[in-house]
Amino acid sequence: MGTAMNMARHDISSRIDAIGWGLLFLMTGVLFLVPGVPDGTWLVGLGLLMLGANATRLYIGLPLDRFGVVIGAGALLAGLGALAGMEIPVFELGLIACGLAIIAGQVGKGEAR
Repeated sequence: MGTAMNMARHDISSRIDAIGWGLLFLMTGVLFLVPGVPDGTWLVGLGLLMLGANATRLYIGLPLDRFGVVIGAGALLAGLGALAGMEIPVFELGLIACGLAIIAGQVGKGEAR
């Protein structure tokens, strides 16, 4: 019974990921087709997609993807900053966020002796 439940949860998680990728490609294509899209729009969309996927996971009882939450929040903030006319070093902040997320994921995983 537990294995079937884990397989169902994995299937739902995979479907959320696939839908997220599909929406990302759809959004990117549409934004390329629309002339005059303001700088930062794609980042706002990316952030909303990533945070929305994690909200869906939380709503249906799946664990959050912490890395996705960090990157999604960073992309949303960077996009909103760009829309407001602020120059934000997105790449550099993204590298910092990735490093912090990886380190945070490992803190407290020490071996019991």
